[in-house]
Amino acid sequence: MRALFAILALGIVAVNGPPRAFAEPYAPRVGERHPDFVLPAIGDRRPVGLSQFRGKKVLLVHFASW
Repeated sequence: MRALFAILALGIVAVNGPPRAFAEPYAPRVGERHPDFVLPAIGDRRPVGLSQFRGKKVLLVHFASW
């Protein structure tokens, strides 16, 4: 059973390649500006950029689902 598991694990690594390193940690500094980006607005799909909100409080929520 262990030999079968080892062969299966090696086969998965051979197909997918070696495990990838994790992304670099994001550690913003106080006062550091976030890079500007543009996304479509929810209502009318007009492009809205982060720079349009300069001087206002903005909450950015970063998430990923994989």
